[in-house]
Amino acid sequence: MSWDARRFLIAGSVLLAAAGALAADVPAAAVTKARTAARANAASPQGREWMKLHKTAVGSQLIPVLNGCLPENADEVTAFSVYVRLTQKGRVLEVVTDLDAALGTCMTAAAKELQLPQAPRDDYWIQLNLATEL
Repeated sequence: MSWDARRFLIAGSVLLAAAGALAADVPAAAVTKARTAARANAASPQGREWMKLHKTAVGSQLIPVLNGCLPENADEVTAFSVYVRLTQKGRVLEVVTDLDAALGTCMTAAAKELQLPQAPRDDYWIQLNLATEL
């Protein structure tokens, strides 16, 4: 193989690796943004009160959504966080997880019809810590 062909293969491999790393950063950036917003909301007096009143109800509604998005032959229990972006009327706009972007996408689609408690404002992020078998 000529030196030019080797350089082309090396450059292609580097580009593929960089593209893969960039794709991995996109979900990580979404989780970081959601985590930051959820923590800020939870730290406010209004957010602490909302979580105190509604965390159990929200968790009980999201657990069936989570279970519907998990593989059926799970065997390992994993703890992870779910970040949920709500409208002020309590509708789910988005779900992201620190576990798997595909799980967040599935949960977003499955949770669209849920009616959760009214949030303090639109674009309101909350964090729930869950454990499940994967």
